[in-house]
Amino acid sequence: MALKFTKYNSIAIVLFFVLSTTFFAWQATNFRVDASADTLLMKGNEHYITSQEANQTFQTSEFILVAFKPENGDIFSKNTLQTLQEISSKVNEIERVSGTRSVVNIPIFTELDSINSEISPESLSWSEKKFSPDTLELALSSHPLYEGLFFNEEMSAVSIQISFQGNDKLDHLSKEILSLQKQQLESNLTDEQSSSLKRLKEERDTINRRLDKSRSDEITQIRDIVNSYSDRGEFFLGGGNLLTHQLIKIIKNDLLIFGSLISAIICVLLFFLFRQFRWVILPALCCTVSVITTIGLLGFFDLKVTVISTNVIALQIILTLAIVVHLIVQYNEFRSSDDSATHSELINRTIREKAKPCFYAGITTSVGFGSLIFSGVAPVISFGWMMVIAMTVTIIVSLLLFPAFTLLLSHTKNLSPTPTWVRKIMLSFTKSCRSYPLVIIICSVFLMGVGVTGCLRLTAENSFLNYFDRSTDVYRELSYIDKEFGGSTPLDILYTVPDEITDPNLIVSADAISQVQKIHELLQSEKAIGNVTSVADFATVAKVTTGKPLTEYEITALYRTLDDDLKRTLFGSFYDVDKKQARISTRVKDTTTDLDRSVLVNNIQSGITNLGIEESKFVLTNLFILYQDILSRLVDSQITTLVIVYIAMAVILLLIFRSIRISIICLIPNIVTTAVIMGAMGWASIPLDLMTITIAAVAMGISVDDTIHYTHRFQKEVAAGVENPLKSAHLSVGYALLYTTLIIVIGFSSLLLSDFVPSVLFGLLTSGAMFIALLTDATLLPVLLKWNSRKS
Repeated sequence: MALKFTKYNSIAIVLFFVLSTTFFAWQATNFRVDASADTLLMKGNEHYITSQEANQTFQTSEFILVAFKPENGDIFSKNTLQTLQEISSKVNEIERVSGTRSVVNIPIFTELDSINSEISPESLSWSEKKFSPDTLELALSSHPLYEGLFFNEEMSAVSIQISFQGNDKLDHLSKEILSLQKQQLESNLTDEQSSSLKRLKEERDTINRRLDKSRSDEITQIRDIVNSYSDRGEFFLGGGNLLTHQLIKIIKNDLLIFGSLISAIICVLLFFLFRQFRWVILPALCCTVSVITTIGLLGFFDLKVTVISTNVIALQIILTLAIVVHLIVQYNEFRSSDDSATHSELINRTIREKAKPCFYAGITTSVGFGSLIFSGVAPVISFGWMMVIAMTVTIIVSLLLFPAFTLLLSHTKNLSPTPTWVRKIMLSFTKSCRSYPLVIIICSVFLMGVGVTGCLRLTAENSFLNYFDRSTDVYRELSYIDKEFGGSTPLDILYTVPDEITDPNLIVSADAISQVQKIHELLQSEKAIGNVTSVADFATVAKVTTGKPLTEYEITALYRTLDDDLKRTLFGSFYDVDKKQARISTRVKDTTTDLDRSVLVNNIQSGITNLGIEESKFVLTNLFILYQDILSRLVDSQITTLVIVYIAMAVILLLIFRSIRISIICLIPNIVTTAVIMGAMGWASIPLDLMTITIAAVAMGISVDDTIHYTHRFQKEVAAGVENPLKSAHLSVGYALLYTTLIIVIGFSSLLLSDFVPSVLFGLLTSGAMFIALLTDATLLPVLLKWNSRKS
């Protein structure tokens, strides 16, 4: 029994929403956009644990790379080196910066006769010795350690590596968290340990929030510094912090600019279609309340919006509008057929008529998005939960606030007639269904076949570089760093030296260094691999200096006499003496043509095995492997989530319509819509990635709403004995289908203007899903329903 709306309970409902919206607006202050790499990773798997453990073992520090391409083309000229020195000096004044490294202050070991414990790296730098350009070029040409890091292969650009101070408290918390997470992999944590893990994560998140603000400010300061030298050449910034900063900046920018643009377009279209300000203000009010409430709930539950879930707000606007437009169309239909009905009677009749289909549509849409919870990919799971929350809010707001607020408005005397062109479109659909049912079925089967064939062409791929339009400054910067300075995505190989080639009297044996050197060379042979650094470089630097490699005994003696800083710089970051574990560090070039990440991983793994190294003695880790682990799940998770959603929807449709045939008929248009959209991605070579994996759920969520509304109205017309139920349904609920499609397609097409490729794809594919859903629900669905009514 639907709630009966009266003046008094409508006032109470409106007041409730005023108070609740105010509360959730306050909670929205906890809402966070987080584009850090950490939010994209599965925190409960072995790859993540291994990566975190390696970072702690080898004490990797955060840094930003500033590449400088001097206008005069001479990277060793006095002017270029002075520019680097001046920039470094200014950057060092930034509070959290621990130091800068460039060709200005790196040690030039070729100026030594031998490496010994008396080495003072600073004394061997250009800033101290003022080496001539010829000396620098000769000393650094094809340098095993510096090329690709401090200057590019063509020697046309140099870089400054800006390192940042670590946070002792954060490091301590991370170690405790990692310890508990490792234990969690092996056995269940006790209640006390689970509470402790939750508390530690909250403390870490608090520190990270402060650091995120600092990092953003630091990037701005660094940009301001290098921009003041723009007359001397081009500058390019790179690094994980910069990527995070740019993603957050673009996400917020898109939310503001395109959110406002979409809202404006929607308002104009609503007025154009309904010709009354109330049908503009009320949908806008419902969307605003829904969005604020959802953002507040996301803040309350600490669900961070990432690059994966950035479209949650846009989707909620779509789904709220879909329900509200159906209510408006139904209200106007009742009004036009009964002039004597009061405003209150019209509102209550509308809710009695549409409450069930709107509620059922909302539930099935929630199931569609809820299927993402079973994807096995952490950020996609989070997005699934967000959409379940958003859909719940949308149902409550649309079915309570809209009728309550509408009732409190005065009864308008004006009733805008349905535009002639809208009626003509729906009549053409009606005629097509009546005259060409076989053609519609054949076309649907054909589209289904094309879609399924396209689905077989889908691939899983991911590159954050490709998230940015190629014409943008951020793409120009990141791609330049990727091509010229050793790649973008970190990849580490951890090699545990076997006992048989270790010696307790040595820091590292010659055989161990030989094996590391072989892995080092294997990586360098791969086109997609950028700069490679390992403990083998330690011996190579000695060879550059002395003309011969150090023996294992010389390395051990030298290691024990070096000061702690030099140990860490030349050795400790790439070899752990206690664990007897070597780290070969590299970065993958994301701009490599036809890069197949899974093939690259397989080549490296099989290559190392072919070197005679047991699989148990090495592991690939760091961000590249973590991303690849997610990508490997995408296709399987896409199949899993689709199977789950279709089964769940079939059950729900069966409960709604209490007919197996009707539930199957309702599924068919949704399957066609999903297949066509996913197939279009395959044919257009749009890969499944952390963004596009959600499109199937979006297509299903959009399509099923229209299906339920149309089927509910068609069955009602059949039960009432209407002579032409198909025409009656098209000229009633069909209007709402057309209005919703027009509003969403035109409004969200504005996203095509975005510089953020995922937003462009979302706008394009969502609009496509809406259009296909309209076609299938206005043609294929009526044909099947009409066929079924004859069989009954």
